[in-house]
Amino acid sequence: MGGRPGGRAVVVTRAAGGRDELSARLRELGLEVRELPAIELGPPADPRPLDAALRALSRFEWVVFASAAAVERVLARLDELGVPRAELSGRALAAVGPATAERLRAALRSPDLVPGEASGAALAGALARAVGGRRVLLPRAAEGRPELADGLTSAGAELTAVEAYRTVPVPAEQLAPLSGWLRAGEVAAVAFASPSSVRAVAAALEADPTPLAAVLLAAIGPTTAAALEEAGLPVGLVAARHTGADLAEAIAARLGAG
Repeated sequence: MGGRPGGRAVVVTRAAGGRDELSARLRELGLEVRELPAIELGPPADPRPLDAALRALSRFEWVVFASAAAVERVLARLDELGVPRAELSGRALAAVGPATAERLRAALRSPDLVPGEASGAALAGALARAVGGRRVLLPRAAEGRPELADGLTSAGAELTAVEAYRTVPVPAEQLAPLSGWLRAGEVAAVAFASPSSVRAVAAALEADPTPLAAVLLAAIGPTTAAALEEAGLPVGLVAARHTGADLAEAIAARLGAG
């Protein structure tokens, strides 16, 4: 069966801005997309630690990225500070998964290390033999999970973890249309590209999450899937490769579109 699943839409909850291969690929596959950003990315509460680290990049042997957003924020801040991107390119670079790796590849160069599974714990494990006694920079979200930093420290890295950005839930009223769409049967699936998007949507629909649980809930990777489970919501699918395009294709295959 091709085309749209019963005329129903896929709701994309990722932050607005940047390149959104998830929405673009869903549309290419013939699906209706309704973009409803659940989070916003903001600057760090105190930019000084990040700025100091970026001005001293030559001190670090590894720079580790746990999200595509971290790549974007670091590159933007380098440009604002007038620090040549070559300073970053000259370090060994690690990316948590294929989406983060692709963002690095497009803007700078291919990373030196990408783990087989897109999670902080897997990235720390893959780096364990390489970072002992070495200076490592980890630019991350203010509310990032601890597994990566803890794993690097346990491996003996001289870790500098700095806040590169904050993930902020949008006001609950901005997510109000989702409840109406769900109750009207207009939604076939909801796509989540980060744990913070899951938490924002779950909080906005906390009074009655039942309609959300009745549609396909799709996660870009295992960390996002874990956030769905923590919110008491069923994981409908997890993309085999943790990129927006792969998530779109998995959703289309499940819905019988494309």
